[in-house]
Amino acid sequence: MENLKVNIPIPDMTQVLLEKLQESIIGRSWTMKDLRKCCGNKSEDWIKENIIYNPKFSTEIKAMINNGQITESKGSGSPWRFKATAMANFIEKHYEELNW
Repeated sequence: MENLKVNIPIPDMTQVLLEKLQESIIGRSWTMKDLRKCCGNKSEDWIKENIIYNPKFSTEIKAMINNGQITESKGSGSPWRFKATAMANFIEKHYEELNW
């Protein structure tokens, strides 16, 4: 009898989980409440100070606004809207830079 050795690659679970998250948010938009939840229930003021109006990210955020991935609030009756996949990718990309 011969033994057969098989190598099966085990995927990086971080990547698998990120892909699953992205699948669940494809084609969706987030409200400020959804974005707050994604950021560990940080306040709306924290989101604005550390992400939206943070000078460090201004070029990238401005591009996202210009591309329609972020709809800027124009007052109390006009809520923020975020393309879920774009914001999830932004947070993943800048996670270590954010003031958690």
